[in-house]
Amino acid sequence: MSGEAERYNFIREKSGLSKKGFAESLGLSVSMNWQIATGRLKLPRDLLDRLADMHNVNLHWFLMGKGPSGLENDTVEIELLDQKAAAGYGRDVGDYPERRVFQIPGSLIAPHRPGRLQAVFVAGDSMIGAHIADGDIAIFHPGLTEGNGIFVVSVGNSLVVKRLDRDPVSQSIILISANPDYEPRRFSGPETGDIRVAGRVVAVYHRV
Repeated sequence: MSGEAERYNFIREKSGLSKKGFAESLGLSVSMNWQIATGRLKLPRDLLDRLADMHNVNLHWFLMGKGPSGLENDTVEIELLDQKAAAGYGRDVGDYPERRVFQIPGSLIAPHRPGRLQAVFVAGDSMIGAHIADGDIAIFHPGLTEGNGIFVVSVGNSLVVKRLDRDPVSQSIILISANPDYEPRRFSGPETGDIRVAGRVVAVYHRV
């Protein structure tokens, strides 16, 4: 990478944040962020320190283009909702689940950006056939709600992790477990109004 602007943009891409989100992480306006990203403005000392603190950047690499960047670590942070989604018959959804972050290898969620993902704990054994066990963390993409697949789904006041199949002929939704001990649940007509898809499960973190 030939210059600070190129390295700056590389850091932003590695962060997984949008341009606006990255600017906010450094306390910059969108306009100032653009000037730095296009090479029209260099970062002052206080912002260099903030860049190092917030994004683990090696400033010698950033300024001189030499040595490790500090970004080689594959660890990323995902927003974790302190809420259990049942891989079973369902759990009540807390009105205001607490939010925190947890760290996982970035390769686990590639090619998805960590800033676009959320996660919930899994409770129960109904998805064991899909390698989703009790105590795991299901990582889901709130922007992916269409099609069939494994989703985090709100059913009335319960939150579940299930395989969701949409039947366009009968206009029904079927929630299917990956454990023969649990029967599929079909929702049709007005019942489908109780189904709210939180997002598609894109990865599962197995807790030891």
